[in-house]
Amino acid sequence: MSNITLATSNTIKNLNTPQLLRGSLFVTWGASLLLLMVTIAGAQGQRNAINTVGKDATPSIITAQRLKDAMAGIDAFAASEFLAPPNSTPIDLQEKPQKDADGKTIPTYSERYNAASERLVAAAENITYGDDERIPIQKMQLGLGAYMTKIQQARDAHLRGDRANTLSAYRSATEILDTQLLPAADLLTEVNLKKLEETYQQHNFDSARSLFLIIVFGLCVLVVLIKLQLFLNQRTRRTLNPFLLGASAIAAIFLASTVSSLLSASGHLKVAKQDAFTSMYALRQARAAAYGVNSDQSRYLLESYGTNSGESRYLLEANRNNALRHELAFQEKISKVRGFLADEQKNITFPGEAIALTKNLDALSQYVTIDQQIRQLQANGDRAAAIKLRLGDNEGGSEWAFKQFRDANQEAYDLNKKAFDDAIAQSNQDIAGLEFNAMVMVLAIAGLTLLGLTPRLKEYAA
Repeated sequence: MSNITLATSNTIKNLNTPQLLRGSLFVTWGASLLLLMVTIAGAQGQRNAINTVGKDATPSIITAQRLKDAMAGIDAFAASEFLAPPNSTPIDLQEKPQKDADGKTIPTYSERYNAASERLVAAAENITYGDDERIPIQKMQLGLGAYMTKIQQARDAHLRGDRANTLSAYRSATEILDTQLLPAADLLTEVNLKKLEETYQQHNFDSARSLFLIIVFGLCVLVVLIKLQLFLNQRTRRTLNPFLLGASAIAAIFLASTVSSLLSASGHLKVAKQDAFTSMYALRQARAAAYGVNSDQSRYLLESYGTNSGESRYLLEANRNNALRHELAFQEKISKVRGFLADEQKNITFPGEAIALTKNLDALSQYVTIDQQIRQLQANGDRAAAIKLRLGDNEGGSEWAFKQFRDANQEAYDLNKKAFDDAIAQSNQDIAGLEFNAMVMVLAIAGLTLLGLTPRLKEYAA
């Protein structure tokens, strides 16, 4: 290696001034071209990462989570309907969503069904990763139709006052929901979450590599231009060359601004992915699990018929076993909701986020307390009071408490969603026009270097 270095040094010393000037010009152009190439590659890599996080994976993940809470919501409303006395007016699944006094959509059986249908379409329209997404979406599309058929059979039986067939059809529906629909939604979430993580990790590596190369080639251009200035001053006794000075200034500004833009874009992408999205994901998971909790609360009461129900001993035992199963499922899902909220608590970043999370925890605690009251009433044989408390949407009722949690969850989610959208927009803005600016500045560096050296080269050619 030392021999190669020595030989190169001797070769350079043997070059005359015109040769050195031409060689420096070509080195400057070559380094500038490499600088342009790595800058464009870095900007495009950054933009691809932004698109994956902001447009491809994250929206699909959120849609899959919203699909899950919509389907669990359908089930919760259906189960609650079977607790109430038969209603002679069938629910129209195409009815327009109703708004409350604050202008918010009121969740109903029909609203949840319409939401699930719309989100299935949205998921299909945003397929990015082929069959990995297409297959779970198809499973949900087919499964939702089968589920709704069974639910309708249960509702028809309920209208006739046929409790046995109501429960039989409803159990078939929940089997489809629990074993096909919800797992398919989870799979769609996992596919996109995996892609999001892979892309983000790859982005971190690519971003570091791009920044390193940009700094290397940028400094190379600067060093050559500075040495040219010194060489001309020593060899030709000239003052500073204004064109080379301008090229050096542009190179320094370009290097600083490019590195700053890419670092800023990566920083804002980190805010979107690590800070905002992590909380959005945890809150949506908590919301979907909470809809499942609400469903299991009604399922528990549907199966909890006492000794005065006129059922045979065999059926009473089966009912008690089913009721216990739903009670255990309720407790398990409550633990999941608390776990997701704990994940959010570890990731509190933005102003107001801690207060919003406290509201979630308080509302959940309130809901669990009311659930305990429902089970105690059922255990004491006051089934009518237990059902009334379960269906109650006035203050103190279970539906009212669930709405408090749902609203608190949405408030926390909206706060993080705004931070996510702002960060993605800012990251895009950081690199807006970076490729064009790079081409302009590199051409300016090349042109000014040529203008600065051409008069000197002409002097030696004369």
